[in-house]
Amino acid sequence: MRSLWYVVCVVVAGSLMTGIGCKSDADRACLDQFTTSQATVLEVKAEDLASVDGSVAAIASALRACEAAGRGGEVDELTQAHKQLSAHKDRLVRRAEMLAQRTELAPGELEKLVSTGDPKCPRGQGYLHGKSGKRIRCVGPQPIDMSSEQAEQYFKGRGYKLSRGASPLELRFEYGAELLVFSYSEPLRAGPPRCVVLYPSPDMSWQEATARLTGVSPARLSPGRPIAGAARPLALKVEESAQKVSAHIGDCSG
Repeated sequence: MRSLWYVVCVVVAGSLMTGIGCKSDADRACLDQFTTSQATVLEVKAEDLASVDGSVAAIASALRACEAAGRGGEVDELTQAHKQLSAHKDRLVRRAEMLAQRTELAPGELEKLVSTGDPKCPRGQGYLHGKSGKRIRCVGPQPIDMSSEQAEQYFKGRGYKLSRGASPLELRFEYGAELLVFSYSEPLRAGPPRCVVLYPSPDMSWQEATARLTGVSPARLSPGRPIAGAARPLALKVEESAQKVSAHIGDCSG
């Protein structure tokens, strides 16, 4: 984490130093704000939400100052840094929300989860119980195999915004720039979705986003080939353009 932000800061610092012989008040404000954000980012603790949040705020402040100064190069660099660090912050928030839901347990429930696993999170994953420190493995279905009710609980528990789709058979889950569209084949939506179309956030590859839904390693994913290792046969089609990337999983023909 630190090496990435060190490179970002050095690049931005170099561009800021260009032509500093004659600086306006706005230029100086941009440089001052950058210097502050650079110091904050270089000391960021990657797994500490408060530390990451402070770095995001520092970059945002520098970005506003450099936008006001009309310094396009600095704005581009700071925008990229802000996007990447904000995405990391979102991941920390979502992880904290998941752990918080499992911290308070009724007597006996913890022992049951430790021995049999947690059916509310996808198999292959796991987490530490906040108070006891005991590890709990996940034994539930992958998101791609969840019913409508299961998918709603799972994604809402991770901070996604739920909205209804174009028909009663469709659900949409949004988190920042990420969008997942689940389409079911029958009104009760009790079975797994017929098709899922995912639009990953800019900082995430379609392979990683697809792996999170299916539990299949990104290295085993290939556009145009069925997803090997999933609980059921799943077609995979990837559409890429300069503006967006989308992955279509399952029977998305209709």
